[in-house]
Amino acid sequence: MDFKKLFRKDEKAVSPVIGVILMVAITVILAAAIGSSVFGMGPAKSAPQASLDIKTGDKFVSGSSPATIRIEHLGGDPIHFETIQGVQKTKLMASVSGKSSVKITEANNADNDGGLGVLEVGSVKTLKLENGTTSASYLSVTPGETVNIKIIDIETNQLICDKDVRF
Repeated sequence: MDFKKLFRKDEKAVSPVIGVILMVAITVILAAAIGSSVFGMGPAKSAPQASLDIKTGDKFVSGSSPATIRIEHLGGDPIHFETIQGVQKTKLMASVSGKSSVKITEANNADNDGGLGVLEVGSVKTLKLENGTTSASYLSVTPGETVNIKIIDIETNQLICDKDVRF
């Protein structure tokens, strides 16, 4: 068997086939790059990452004085509770002993440590546990009950913090 003749067969067809395959691969890569930039398929947004300490504020609640929680920002990204250009960035939810969650809003917390506002590293907010309405009615919390506090980033629908606080 002559090896020189064996390797000379169809030698001319290899170069055009490889060239076509490379051109198709380059075209596909360019189309994907242009498509992702045109359709905005950039990196996914993530929720703010923060280390928060949530404790009870006023534990003993009478009819007109609300139970409060104290939120301290220990480190990480700032958390924006306020509405920016008509869009709320973060929501704060509370539920007492596993009952349905209610949203804690700015309405009943405007006079308390500057309202909900922005929670930055080192800042502390004391918030009233309201029942989710604009009138000054508050969640009924008795000593020994557990309140679940959830802070949710609305834009990404991701949980920033989920903590149980015992009163």
